[in-house]
Amino acid sequence: MRRIYAKLIILSLSLAIIPLVLVAGAFLYNTQKELKSEIYERLNAVSVLKKNKLETFFNSRREDLRAIQGFLDVQINLPTLQEFDRDRYSFAYSKAKWQLNDQLRAFMNSYAYADILLLDKKGKIVFVANPAQVHTYLDRTFFNARVLQKAKSDIYYSGPVASNDWKYPYILYMISAARDTQDQFIGYIVLEVDMNVIYDFISDNTGLGSTGETFLIKKIPGNEFLCISPLLYDYQAILNKKMVLQEADKKINESIDYRGNVVLAVWQDIPFLNWELITKIDKQEVFASISNIRTIFFVICLLILIIIVLGSVLFAEAILDPFQKLQAMTIHDPLTGVLNRRGLQDILSKTLAVSQRMRISVQVILLDLDNFKQINDRHGHGVGDAILVEVTQQIRQTVRQTDHVARVGGDEFIVLLLDSREGDAVKVADKVRMAISQISLSIAQGDIVKVTCSIGIVPLGDKPETVNALLQKLHQSLHLSKSEGKNRIAYQGEKVKTDLKVPDANVEFRKVLVAGEKFHTASQPVFDLRNMTRVGYELLSRLDYEGYSSPDAFFIFARNANLLGIVDYACMKTCLNVVKNTQVTRRIYINMFPSTLAEIPVERLVQDFVSVGKNISFCLEINEQQILGDPFYLTPIITRLKKAGILIALDDYGFGNSSIETLILLEPDIVKIDKKIINGIAKDPRKLNSLKRLLKVIESCKATVIAEGIETEEDFNLLRDLGVPYGQGFFMCKPEIPPNLT
Repeated sequence: MRRIYAKLIILSLSLAIIPLVLVAGAFLYNTQKELKSEIYERLNAVSVLKKNKLETFFNSRREDLRAIQGFLDVQINLPTLQEFDRDRYSFAYSKAKWQLNDQLRAFMNSYAYADILLLDKKGKIVFVANPAQVHTYLDRTFFNARVLQKAKSDIYYSGPVASNDWKYPYILYMISAARDTQDQFIGYIVLEVDMNVIYDFISDNTGLGSTGETFLIKKIPGNEFLCISPLLYDYQAILNKKMVLQEADKKINESIDYRGNVVLAVWQDIPFLNWELITKIDKQEVFASISNIRTIFFVICLLILIIIVLGSVLFAEAILDPFQKLQAMTIHDPLTGVLNRRGLQDILSKTLAVSQRMRISVQVILLDLDNFKQINDRHGHGVGDAILVEVTQQIRQTVRQTDHVARVGGDEFIVLLLDSREGDAVKVADKVRMAISQISLSIAQGDIVKVTCSIGIVPLGDKPETVNALLQKLHQSLHLSKSEGKNRIAYQGEKVKTDLKVPDANVEFRKVLVAGEKFHTASQPVFDLRNMTRVGYELLSRLDYEGYSSPDAFFIFARNANLLGIVDYACMKTCLNVVKNTQVTRRIYINMFPSTLAEIPVERLVQDFVSVGKNISFCLEINEQQILGDPFYLTPIITRLKKAGILIALDDYGFGNSSIETLILLEPDIVKIDKKIINGIAKDPRKLNSLKRLLKVIESCKATVIAEGIETEEDFNLLRDLGVPYGQGFFMCKPEIPPNLT
């Protein structure tokens, strides 16, 4: 009940911040709306002003055309400009040209024209006012028939054109028909208008801010616009700059400018030019102040919320901490720290519900220490308690973190193995038995206390039961283990043959392991699941020593004797010797513990692989379950191995302690998915969903997938349908002794 009250307090205080956020949000929304309206009014005023200036500028140029036409009427007493061109060397021509030069150059200099041209009816230039352009322009035809036809009936505006003249880098042509005194069409008048005059008032961004800008656009086919901006200093780029804009129907609108920025813009029609005048300001600048206020406000709200939550949590912990400690004391054994009977009863009920919902099997292990009463009687309860603590540590180190351990009697322990079958339970029990058999406790007078255990195993049923009822079932199997001579395992009242035993002479066995002469190798092929061809071989270590032939046996002993690195390295050397002097064309997979990889100098490992054969493809498998803590310490070692051409595989991935961090940091070439996920996947939707998610993660890391533990045809077919490329398991081939590498 106290826990519920504490959660309600935290929830109430956290919700108190919501009205404050809503009020502030409404205020900021209204402020933003008002600011936007103000910016629109400013943009519209500037836009109208510049449109008027632009229209005034071109109206003035139209008046200039009329003045030039009137001057032609008075000064050129020739019928046509064509005759003027034909009689170019006559006295009349010289006189007329002299008069034209004076008058038209006066126009050109007064109104900043780049040039004034006269064209005959066909568009050929017959007069050039700018003396610098006479030899370049005279007798040329600038405009096509379509342009000349338009200019014959009205003034034609060409749009900006790039020029080679540094003084007039880009110009605009205004073309109008020229007529004689009888109003007969005799040719064309062309004004080359300097665009710098237009850009002078367009580029004035007074009142528009740092991102304010005015530019011209001209509609061209394909829903694109030609951008004419004084801020683009590459003149050729101005003329070629095209952009796609959403036209705003002549009103203020949010749009995207030619730089790709979101802007507030006003569009103004310039009908006689077929242009649009756009005045804009970046939206980000407009709302920068509001964005800053909003950011500061939400940061303050977040800090207030964090303070409220932290304060509430601390307050709740002050209330709940004594209660939780008391509750923990009632369900845990005070000596070993594992669950007691009451705690086990709670876990039994939850485990049963989980197993039924997820359709998984649960195995129960009962472990009883052999001759423990004699240890207590001979050495005292202090030694007995030390033995119990050490036994608990060995059990916890051997089983998974998801498994549950409980002490249910003086020297009896129960282990609940989730999602485990009979074979898994026997294997785990055997590892626990072997780990306990390695316990050696030194006491006074040089005595050494050793201990063994007997184990009984039963599956958890599908109906609720008490700890006492479960113990009755377990004691039947445990009694068989005891009656067979102790240090044994029984499953549901039947003996289990194990390959593990305590060696009679530890010193002798240590020498065997260190010498490394009794190791030999088996091979298990890796198959391409798409066509069932062999693509590689995993080399597995075995030992010629009674009771210790399997790796699970001698590696446990080696770990407890601090010989793991030496033994692991000896196994690797044995595997390499099998490959040496052979013509192997398929990839060779060799296992190594992460601790060994960190102990052995990497250059020595590289030399070991290179000395076997440079043309052999090797893959070093690192057991992902054995990586302790941050895997970063392995990164430089793996980088060096990859540089030497040795592939890296993460073994037994996806179960237990698997970490995405390991996958990201080590960047393996290959990921071997743990057999606990693969085995029985065709009948277990939960495993199938887990595998699908895992495959997506591995695919994102660009690693190749190998599925381990394929034991049935159903699993094989499902994996192949999922697109898993490679696999190994008893369904395809069991380990072969001696190794077959063909």
